[in-house]
Amino acid sequence: MCFSYVRILFPVVLLVAGSHSLLAQPDYFKKQFEHERDSAVRELQKHPSPDTVRAKALMDIMDYAIFLGEKKTVLPYWREAMELSKRLHFKKGEAICLEWMGSYYKSAMRNDSAIAYLDSALLVIGSDSDVYMRRTWAFAQSQKAMIYEGQENYYNALNGYFAALKKYDSTDLYKQKNVFLRIATIYQKLYNDEKALEYYNACLTILQKMPNGKKGLESEGITTYIAGIYFNRGDLAKAKYYLSKTAPAIPDTVETLVTGGYYHLAGQIALKEKKNDSAMFFFREALKYYEYTRPMHIDVIANVSSDMARLKMAAGDMAAAKKFANQGIENANASGQKDVKANALIALAEYYNRTGNQSAAYQTLQEATLLSDSVLAAANIKQVNTLAAVYENDKKEKEIAQLELDKKIQAANVRQSALLNTIFIITIAALLLIGFTLYLNFQKSRKIERQRIAELEKEKQLMGIEAMLKGQEEERRRLARDLHDGLGSLLSGVKISFSNLKDHIDMTPANTRSFEKTLEQLDRTIAELRKVAHNLMPEALARFGLKSAMKDFCESIRLGGSIEIICEQLGTDRELGNIADVNVYRIVQELINNAVNHGRAGHILVQLTKTTDKTLITVEDDGQGFEVDTLKKARGIGWTNIQSRVNYFNGIVDIESKPREGTTVNIELLA
Repeated sequence: MCFSYVRILFPVVLLVAGSHSLLAQPDYFKKQFEHERDSAVRELQKHPSPDTVRAKALMDIMDYAIFLGEKKTVLPYWREAMELSKRLHFKKGEAICLEWMGSYYKSAMRNDSAIAYLDSALLVIGSDSDVYMRRTWAFAQSQKAMIYEGQENYYNALNGYFAALKKYDSTDLYKQKNVFLRIATIYQKLYNDEKALEYYNACLTILQKMPNGKKGLESEGITTYIAGIYFNRGDLAKAKYYLSKTAPAIPDTVETLVTGGYYHLAGQIALKEKKNDSAMFFFREALKYYEYTRPMHIDVIANVSSDMARLKMAAGDMAAAKKFANQGIENANASGQKDVKANALIALAEYYNRTGNQSAAYQTLQEATLLSDSVLAAANIKQVNTLAAVYENDKKEKEIAQLELDKKIQAANVRQSALLNTIFIITIAALLLIGFTLYLNFQKSRKIERQRIAELEKEKQLMGIEAMLKGQEEERRRLARDLHDGLGSLLSGVKISFSNLKDHIDMTPANTRSFEKTLEQLDRTIAELRKVAHNLMPEALARFGLKSAMKDFCESIRLGGSIEIICEQLGTDRELGNIADVNVYRIVQELINNAVNHGRAGHILVQLTKTTDKTLITVEDDGQGFEVDTLKKARGIGWTNIQSRVNYFNGIVDIESKPREGTTVNIELLA
């Protein structure tokens, strides 16, 4: 049983796109990062002034962090770099920081946050013609495309990669080569081998222009991959031709993936040509090099073991055949892939059949058949989804071609038809069209009527929500005014009376201390009253708008305790309007209060992102967290108010939280 060589060689692409040998130990990368980071930190200490030189030094530290764990350790430097760039209006620094944070969230598999930051970077850069800014724009665009590719949204992924290519100039050979590799991989997933070969060959062309070094090894890896495509298509001649181009570089003891991929494909070709001795030699060599990266290629090792079992059976060496068949089963179980296990089971069933154990052969083959059926069903579903992406990509072109074809057919019919037939057809068509139009109008009127009823019901609900929200805000204003002007004035009057009373009566030292303590308590009462009035209706929101109000509120939380709070506002500076401002402020206020009072958080991140038609709110804390399912039973006023405000703007709420793991709330409003 032969399996697609696409999956067998796919790690070669990952190797070619990388820059480090997979034989190196993990500690090597860790020590190298720590050394480079510490050197950059020492350089930073030479630039204490808050200027662009310090901002660049901070970004140099960030640049050394490649893996997610490394990026987490340099987050404090990112925060300072971002804040400094904004304060200095350092556009290049702000763009780099936004792109870096987008890459950070991409590594953390938080795609929504990653795309929000990457979009912000693209927005900041805009049409800037600076070479470095163009490259940053292209890199951010390619990062978005990789996210879409991982989601199997190939249409948007291709658009992103092609957009990135337009920004790279002729000197960005390494970046262009990497983008070409991604495009080639997508076309192969879309079953378009011709396009895949076109872009793999484009990679080879670029590598020829690059300086000497690793370009030879990368060329050999891509050439082996091209050979694998021709092998899958059944073109053994071309597969052997391209594989022969790789042969001079084999074996390579550093780039084990290229070497293992070469020997595996060579073994597959030999097996196809029934050259069993050669196939066995190549498979043994492939296993030797794949062992260096066993966890990554356990599925390939399982398939090779099964093929070696078949070769031993063909040679009559049943003891060795059983050994390799069992190894295939063991490795297939470790891989967890159904198609690999099915292949291993079929090899084992062949062994049982040849050794006369028909019962075991039947049971093993039956198990393999069930696995193969489930794999086929999953593959069919995936292929349907992939073909849907192809359909979306080609839909417009096909519609245009179909319209042109229809016009040609219609013109030919008109020329060939007699005048009487034409009149007759037109008359019948007109009658049908009139009847169909009347039917459509009738259906349309009914549909419009149903839609209108639904809209009226929705408007009624929205009016009720709006009235409730306005009533709450009016009640807050009234309470704030009554507390400040009424009760506050009375308490101030009482304080004045107490102060005057002190000057007209004789008091002992003990009574004096008691009197002054009472005045201090009265001062704290007045201050607390003013704080309550301010929370009910903050003056900054009415006078200076949402941005200042949120900043003031976060600052008051920070100054009021030991909580570290970061408040960021990204995207456009679009005005939302008074109603939206108030509701967004209330939502943020309630979420922060929940994090402080219920979550007991020590750090809070608040992000407000405005796009052209949406407002995105994110509040993330490191508090106690909770089970999200408990919100379904929650009866608190705070959460009910948040949900009502979100519903008013046709919004959605996404909550990520677990006990002792903090809470992240993402809200999207159509405002």
